Amino acid sequence: MSVVYGASLNGFILGCRKILFIDGAHLSGPYKGPILSAVALDADDHLFGIAYAVVSAENVDEWFQFFTLLRECLGRMQPVIMSDRNQGLLSAVPRVFEIENQSNCLRHRQENFLTYGGKLGIRRQASKDLLKEVFNRIAYASTGVEYGVGMEELRKYKLQWATWVECNEPER
Repeated sequence: MSVVYGASLNGFILGCRKILFIDGAHLSGPYKGPILSAVALDADDHLFGIAYAVVSAENVDEWFQFFTLLRECLGRMQPVIMSDRNQGLLSAVPRVFEIENQSNCLRHRQENFLTYGGKLGIRRQASKDLLKEVFNRIAYASTGVEYGVGMEELRKYKLQWATWVECNEPER
């Protein structure tokens, strides 16, 4: 079951940034299964619900159907699709929207990076804080030079971490 309210769709088209934040969550209580949702930020940076779907599983086919419905409702608009890199999302977004419109949530990317750092032996909080700081400088770099400086610092600290960044679509 998918729901897109006309008023919400018009509000998104007329007054929100053209970025859709996409995620799935598992329901508890009498309704089981995942709920897929698309929200935006309004002019006051408040969440603005656009669409949701209760599905049997969070997989490529369900995401594809959800995005197909969104695509149909949005017409020619090509919003940026921001997500947590769920495998179903990574496969479904380029099938419905242009691949250039796919972006990844920095918070999720940072958590994955720190988890990878933990697998390589980072245990102390001070080391994690330093790693997080360098990662943020790379992520927020506004020029190629700033990005290069941050990557070089990361390479000096541990080459494997710089390789992880380079292998995980830093352009997104």
